[in-house]
Amino acid sequence: MDANNKIKILVVDDRADNAFALSETLNDPDYEVITALSGEQALKEVLQAEFAVILLDVQMPGMDGFETARLMRRRRKSRSIPIIFITAINKQDEYVYKGYSLGAVDYICKPFDIDILRSKIAVFVDLFRKNRQIKAQARLIHDSERRERARQLAQVKQRGERRYRNLADLVPQLVCIVARDLRFEYMNQRALAYLGIDDKSAVNLILEKVVHQDDLDGKKDRWREALLAGAELSMELRLRRGQGEEFRWHLVHIQPEYTARGRLRAWLGVATDIDDQRRVAEALAAEKERLSVTLRSIGDGVITTDTRGRVVLLNRAAEQLTGWVQAEAAGRPLAEVFAVRDVPCCQEMVNASGIPVGGGPDRRAVLVGRDRREWAVTVGITPMRDALGHVQGTAVVFRDVTDAQRFEEERQKASKLESVGLLAGAIAHDFNNILTAIMGNIALAKLHTAVGEPVFDRLEEAERAVLWARDLTQQLLTFSKGGAPVKRPIEIGSVVRDSAEFASRGSNILCEVAVNTQVVVEADEGQIRQVLHNLVLNAQQAMPEGGRVWVSVDEVRHTVHDGHGLAPGRYAQVVCRDEGTGISKEIQTRIFDPYFTTKQKGSGLGLATSYSIVHKHNGVITVESEVGKGAVFRILLPASGTKLPPLIHPVGRVRRGHGRILVMDDESFIRDVLGRLFTHFGYEVGYAKDGAEALAAYKRAIEDDRPYHVVIMDLVIPGGMGGREAVRKLLEFDPQARVIVSSGYSNDPIMANYRHYGFCEAISKPYRNEELRIVVQKVLAR
Repeated sequence: MDANNKIKILVVDDRADNAFALSETLNDPDYEVITALSGEQALKEVLQAEFAVILLDVQMPGMDGFETARLMRRRRKSRSIPIIFITAINKQDEYVYKGYSLGAVDYICKPFDIDILRSKIAVFVDLFRKNRQIKAQARLIHDSERRERARQLAQVKQRGERRYRNLADLVPQLVCIVARDLRFEYMNQRALAYLGIDDKSAVNLILEKVVHQDDLDGKKDRWREALLAGAELSMELRLRRGQGEEFRWHLVHIQPEYTARGRLRAWLGVATDIDDQRRVAEALAAEKERLSVTLRSIGDGVITTDTRGRVVLLNRAAEQLTGWVQAEAAGRPLAEVFAVRDVPCCQEMVNASGIPVGGGPDRRAVLVGRDRREWAVTVGITPMRDALGHVQGTAVVFRDVTDAQRFEEERQKASKLESVGLLAGAIAHDFNNILTAIMGNIALAKLHTAVGEPVFDRLEEAERAVLWARDLTQQLLTFSKGGAPVKRPIEIGSVVRDSAEFASRGSNILCEVAVNTQVVVEADEGQIRQVLHNLVLNAQQAMPEGGRVWVSVDEVRHTVHDGHGLAPGRYAQVVCRDEGTGISKEIQTRIFDPYFTTKQKGSGLGLATSYSIVHKHNGVITVESEVGKGAVFRILLPASGTKLPPLIHPVGRVRRGHGRILVMDDESFIRDVLGRLFTHFGYEVGYAKDGAEALAAYKRAIEDDRPYHVVIMDLVIPGGMGGREAVRKLLEFDPQARVIVSSGYSNDPIMANYRHYGFCEAISKPYRNEELRIVVQKVLAR
């Protein structure tokens, strides 16, 4: 065929290889395939030549296929050219609807059947060829006689109409022509069959009998505007099916038909049944909404991605943990939004394209939020597949286990302390008995030695060594269950100030103290002093060249449960901050472990003791530190609403006493040393090695009218009656008996709650002679 007579087909695709492939597919001697690599170039081509059909790619940079089609439909020369959209990406129903609404005759998704495409192209080429033949015949007839030309034109017109009608009958849509008064002039066979009528019934059928009344009323303004302006119109309408009351949704596209003089003659309409697609879309939208609500309500974080590894969705939990919101995270790489450390599973389960290649159990990781906060999480990554098994993206599910991990760490610390406590409990009683004997004999020796003599100084040094050993033993006791604090209401600010200033006295550090003197807690004052002493000593050791330590006490309020197990309420907060060398992240997890130390002369018990004391006071102790930036230790203890009792003036020192004292202890050297001390103080002393002997001696003294005024009972008597049972029996015999409990260690809570068991006072071994004498005097003074 001559090149000028070849049928022109326009192929529009931004990729030259795709355009070339389509050109080769449509290669035919009768066709001339012209390619355009952009929408702008396509618009220029349709101005320069006539095309039988346009194959238009949807996804193009700049002006996409939809915009190109819209501009072609606005131009008179190109508005009637059949357009077939071809796409490999925009396959969703909304894009298909949009394509048909722009007047497309077809919307083809890749991959497609080449033969079907060629047959469709052949129909439109044939239509174009016949149209061109009609125009050519019209020109020939115009040169012949008017009558012959009219006859031939009529024949051609009839033949053309039949072909147009045949073509219209082939398309799957409902095709019709509506007059200006909204009466049907023509319907294709599919429309007739759909409405259940024949050709005769279709003539003069009005539009109101076909379209749902609600759609006519609801879209009346759009109908009127289109009628007045003679413009194209696309909308979704419900059309009656058959003669019953069934209506189905259709996408209707109407464009005006003009006479040769430009007067509106009728409307050409094409209706595509979208009822099933609409129902599917509604079902999908409802399912998507249910899924969205479910995802946003669950406690686990969920992130979904596409096949490129870019974020599609985040639920509320994921937003809270990552710090990203849905609108900002959508389209970003997963690694940017979900930044994790210590989780090899992300690399093992996701390939280079971001597609998961396998599942697996949840693994632990550290999630670094957008605000640089870190969360301990468990992570699971799962591929999302379609019905054919093709990967459509990934689902990342993760759970915040920060609190659980912290609780586990606290449990492990408590377990370690309990193990040390068991060891301490096994040796503390006997060890303290020995120290009591040593301390008592030193005290006796000092009583017979003048101050200033070399021997007296040696005894002083020996006594200090015993006291140091007692402190070490007390640290061990703190770990054990028997080291329960002897609590009473104390004003913690004053205790902290005194302890901090005392601990820093004589050192090369400057201790600045700021306390709230109105904060009261239920605590063991001695143990709290020990905690502050350990913290200040730790700060001093962290600053060998000197420096400053800031200690403060104030009241804070917690409104929610936190990861340390603290319930909402009022708390006393003690903060100790230094400017020392700091503590690395790796070491921070171990500093409260027993025997762990980084110092050459450290025992590793200071911070562990502090941790145990605070824990037994139902509080928490934490550390915040960076290497080179010092450390901050923070203690929280439950605040008390109890008012402080009035101050009790200490008993004055009395050089001599009077009265009878019964000493019950299983160790003979303890009985001997206590007897010598009390005898020196002026008391008369009796002895008993266990509870049975003590009860017998007490009763015998009553019978002899020489009663004991005070009884000192050892709490634990191996193989015999101890102080707990003995005091109960003694009070049954004499409710007015005054008994002091003494012990080096006990698993029972008696030392902390001695009054509950009938004792008047409690004193822990080893003790200085002055401490013991003052306690006895207090009991006698009652």
